[in-house]
Amino acid sequence: MVILKGKATWAKVFQPDTKFNPEGVYSVNVSIPEEEAAQVCEQFDTILSKYTAKLVKEKPQLKASLSTRNPYETEYDEEGNPTGDILFKVKMKAGGTTRDGKSFTQKPMVVDAKRTPLDKSTLIGNGSIVKVALDAAPYYMPSNKQAGVSLRLKGVQVIDLVEYQGRSDIFDEEDGFVTQAVEKDNSSEYFEDNQDGASEGDF
Repeated sequence: MVILKGKATWAKVFQPDTKFNPEGVYSVNVSIPEEEAAQVCEQFDTILSKYTAKLVKEKPQLKASLSTRNPYETEYDEEGNPTGDILFKVKMKAGGTTRDGKSFTQKPMVVDAKRTPLDKSTLIGNGSIVKVALDAAPYYMPSNKQAGVSLRLKGVQVIDLVEYQGRSDIFDEEDGFVTQAVEKDNSSEYFEDNQDGASEGDF
């Protein structure tokens, strides 16, 4: 289990994206300043290096043709300039079929700074500070002889929410219904209780 802490972009953690996968994919991108990201990048590099060494040992013919793909990349702004951050793309399949033919569905745990579960009424906008729990799983694709590390989403903790507004500006505020936080349960064991909104993660 790896914990990333940084700024969230394009968080789809309540409603999976079905554009390229009919069963849906949950995802969140995490941007971390380059210096802070160095340690976890090194951790992923080590996982990938050990995995490719194992592949080549098992199949020596791959030595000359095996390529690799890092699970992180330099982040660029809209004008194509580096932002100084490293971008991690973390995903979870909403459903599928296991190797033994059994179908499954799943969704990530999403909690606030006090580990209270959140629901889809919380709109996690770009720039929100989050902690993301993930599994780093190496893989090999025979079709293009490429190895990499998949960042598999487990849970998200929202430390500082920048709420996505959408087109809410078309309405004026009114007296009436106000959303309530959902009840706390014990499903948030990935994260420590953040009494002051800070974290004690990998960074």
